[in-house]
Amino acid sequence: MVKQRLMKNPQKVLPQLMAAVVGSWGYFCMGTVRGWGSPGLPSLNRTLDFEMDADDFKWISAMPMCGSFFGALAISIPMQYCGRKKALMGHYLLYIFGSLILGLTCIGKHKAMLYAGRLLQGFGVGCTTPACQIYVSECSSPNVRGRLGSITASSLALGIWVAYIIGAFVEWDNLAFIFTVLPVLFLFWTCLMPETPIWLLTHGMEDEGRRALQQLRGKNTNVDAEMRRMKEHHEKTASSHGSIRLGDLMRGPVMKPFGISLGIMFFQQATGINAMIFYTVSIFQVAGSSIESRYATIIVGGVQLVFTIASGFFVDRYGRRILLLGSAAITSISLTSMGTFFYFQRIWGADTATEFLGWLPLVSLIVFFVAYSGGMSNVPFIIMGEMFPSQYRTMLGTITSSFNLIVTLVIVRFFPDMLIHLGNDVTFFIFAGCTLSSIAFVYFLLPETKGRTLEEMEELFSNVKKDDKPAEDEQAALATVSTQLTTISDNQYGIVDHSIVPPANEVDGDRVAVF
Repeated sequence: MVKQRLMKNPQKVLPQLMAAVVGSWGYFCMGTVRGWGSPGLPSLNRTLDFEMDADDFKWISAMPMCGSFFGALAISIPMQYCGRKKALMGHYLLYIFGSLILGLTCIGKHKAMLYAGRLLQGFGVGCTTPACQIYVSECSSPNVRGRLGSITASSLALGIWVAYIIGAFVEWDNLAFIFTVLPVLFLFWTCLMPETPIWLLTHGMEDEGRRALQQLRGKNTNVDAEMRRMKEHHEKTASSHGSIRLGDLMRGPVMKPFGISLGIMFFQQATGINAMIFYTVSIFQVAGSSIESRYATIIVGGVQLVFTIASGFFVDRYGRRILLLGSAAITSISLTSMGTFFYFQRIWGADTATEFLGWLPLVSLIVFFVAYSGGMSNVPFIIMGEMFPSQYRTMLGTITSSFNLIVTLVIVRFFPDMLIHLGNDVTFFIFAGCTLSSIAFVYFLLPETKGRTLEEMEELFSNVKKDDKPAEDEQAALATVSTQLTTISDNQYGIVDHSIVPPANEVDGDRVAVF
């Protein structure tokens, strides 16, 4: 257990824990960007004193998704050539200036400033996943990487919840100014942290890499063996990766997991998760819930935070399939109950429906976030890292993540139009139908990836049968498989390729922890 591990060797783990916490603050900023729209847009509409129409509100809500697509592509350049730490520091500037422009709209009084501010925030959102996730993963040792990597998902949920809480008591512009100050603090805090040893080593700075590794493992820890393993693994990986040919991408071991991953990503967003996050306050207002919308939103955000933290302990304990199937089943029930409420609201009238079923919207959304956080939130990104062959993981992961962004943009942008033209009940029934369809998709097409090596996954998708190898021979690759892509909550974009990190069986015996 992590708690036992911390108590046994705190001097080794606490520096890594600090690096994980600092590296995860970008996800907190991402959460504030997503959470701002829920209290911010109704507040903006209520205090509006410059020209805007209904379409502007829809696009302002969806604008971060537009910017994030380009941010996810652009951040790879500074990460590669300037370093993980500098890229992490630089991406906070996008949040700072984006939130500042958003808040100054109260003075400039032009909608173009809202668009510009949200677009810059979107660039920051796109940069966050690769910058933060890779920094955290490369600073962590294999025996604690999975748990420390889950801090990013919790930080995302925390950012959303904080936006809900503060937004319940301040107007939209003050909320933006508050979210201008926080990234400044995170930027200066990041300055105190080391660069990742792996990046330093791969760029010929072995002495600096050793010092960084020593700082992250504790001053009394002998890092010679780990440093040697990192060098050997890097040399082996660099020599084995050649050029990628188009014909290689069309092979079954590549195309089959790629298609399955795209399908899972589609169904993840087809639950309407980001529509729920961006329009939580509006949903409660439309539902006429008996509980005040701002307080109901805080409750929902708190529940999401708690179960996002808890979900980090489920993934390695239960299989991927069972988590996805259970999460999708309960999520579809909650969406159906939400659609049922809106159906009776349309048939009975708002007052009668609220009198008899006013509690249902809050309960439905709480159940929705609990169920979603338990599987649909993070498992799609985990299986993406496990199913793709290592040579194509970065490229296919980028394509898959971009597809996820496109689906997110479409749903967030057109969710209000669906409510108007299809009706509230039909909209939620569509989300429920898509989620139910994902159950069949997972059951018939998705293999269980827990405990399988990369070689086994490739044989599975190429329909090649080989004699089972002894368990002890297969154990060597388990940690590499399970940490290729650290858990990413909700709609987090980008992929983490840790091919340079040595497998778990190369870790010293006294440092291996069992979770």
